[in-house]
Amino acid sequence: MFLCGVAHVIVPAKVLITSVVVFIVIPLAAGWLTRTALLKSRGRDWFEQKFLPKFHPVMIGALLLTLVLIFAFQAENLTTRWFAVLLLAVPIVLQVYFNSSLAYLLMRRFRVPHNVASPGALIGASNFFELAVAVAITLFGPGSGAALATVVGVLVEVPVMLSVCRVCNQSRGWYQSGEITA
Repeated sequence: MFLCGVAHVIVPAKVLITSVVVFIVIPLAAGWLTRTALLKSRGRDWFEQKFLPKFHPVMIGALLLTLVLIFAFQAENLTTRWFAVLLLAVPIVLQVYFNSSLAYLLMRRFRVPHNVASPGALIGASNFFELAVAVAITLFGPGSGAALATVVGVLVEVPVMLSVCRVCNQSRGWYQSGEITA
């Protein structure tokens, strides 16, 4: 339906290499170089106390702008293909809640500290739709069914993951009652 014949899609090496370089290598290298240079020249305290807080609003703004652009490309699909959106959203919601619960409960069972278990539950349930959106748009175009499927993932996963985060925070007392205190 969304990726009819996808098994026969040939991804040209140039597209694959370009996607990896643009979406992974350049941001990773820029972040690493910036961090390394600033830690060396200004120190860890300055970096964490001065530099990072200045960019917090920029990071949030960039994330919101990215989401607005992604949803703008899919606005017509999201509003006219609502049944397809629903068919995509329901399994994602179930999967995220199941995986995050399983990870959180297993970490409690194995007495992993809460400050590790909460992010672990979120990471374990994440589908990394943001990267999938980039790949789908690169390979199939911004208006494609593949892009719609990944955009629905972002649309659903963000509020669901925020609710999982809230549950982890609110259950801290219950969680920590099962931890070994040293």
